[in-house]
Amino acid sequence: MGKVVLYVMLSSIFVFAHNILGSRVYSVNQEKLDRASLGDDVDGLTSPNVDPFLYMIMNRSDAVQRSNDTDGGGAVPLFVAAQIMDSQSFYGIEVTSDMYGFSIDQDEKSGVIVQINNRGYNPFSIVNGIVVGWHVDPRLYGDSKTHFFVYWTRDSYRTTGCYNLKCPGYVPEDNVTFPGVTIDSVSDPDGVKRTIIFKVFKESTTGDWLLHLGFDSEPYLIGRFPKTLFTTLSDKANEIRLYGFVETHTTHLAPMGSGFLSNNKKAASLSNIQLIDQNGQASKVTEHTPYYTYMMDQAKYSVSPISPEGTFTYGGPLE
Repeated sequence: MGKVVLYVMLSSIFVFAHNILGSRVYSVNQEKLDRASLGDDVDGLTSPNVDPFLYMIMNRSDAVQRSNDTDGGGAVPLFVAAQIMDSQSFYGIEVTSDMYGFSIDQDEKSGVIVQINNRGYNPFSIVNGIVVGWHVDPRLYGDSKTHFFVYWTRDSYRTTGCYNLKCPGYVPEDNVTFPGVTIDSVSDPDGVKRTIIFKVFKESTTGDWLLHLGFDSEPYLIGRFPKTLFTTLSDKANEIRLYGFVETHTTHLAPMGSGFLSNNKKAASLSNIQLIDQNGQASKVTEHTPYYTYMMDQAKYSVSPISPEGTFTYGGPLE
């Protein structure tokens, strides 16, 4: 039985301004990806459109200054409320998230991330990662609407990977929901909850990581992260992170989740969390699953323990 360890950290993480490429969709040659060697073609998939905030979260760095800082000397802090699971072998996860919408400033962002990583086996290893989730990100989309998104990396979010289809990598199925799409039906903290189910697992035959998605419905296949994108993650994962995040001015805190702290009955939730094994069998995460809690400032944004039903709540800053 895993011991639950509570890490409470107060820090402000600043992110470099980065230019977002246009909404050009790259056509991906699946045959090329399948043939790619780790030293040759995949290196050609590196993208300038990386998001430093993911690098900062992964490496828990102190601070990087944004070049167009606007908040009291330039700070746009990032807050995270997370549950993190470590194991020698992960092959997939399924989780249900309620979705929310809100108006935030142009240089803020807020959302939910499901992150599957292979961190290697020593402190100097390079992280391979898959990210799926929903977010509000005016810098990325030019609006304050809620969007479904994906991201990937094979070098700790330094130079490889991108959001959605802004570079070759993630391969969508034909005639399905594309990452970056606007989610119009969102939850009301005082009323109906609208949910999205993320299911990501490693297919045994191809070795690709398949993404299934369901909006208020059972998830269905919408795309894949080819095995050839990765080094260590081509085999398996050894870390899964589930978290809410917000990058916000401290003078007026933006909402995370529903906008309410985790102990409020209106708090947002991640529920029906299930781990998927090498044979494709799912088992529910419970309070006995080894995990640890990570918060940057629990007075502003908090997260609850995982319940026996495989659910936890998170959010803020409202009490």
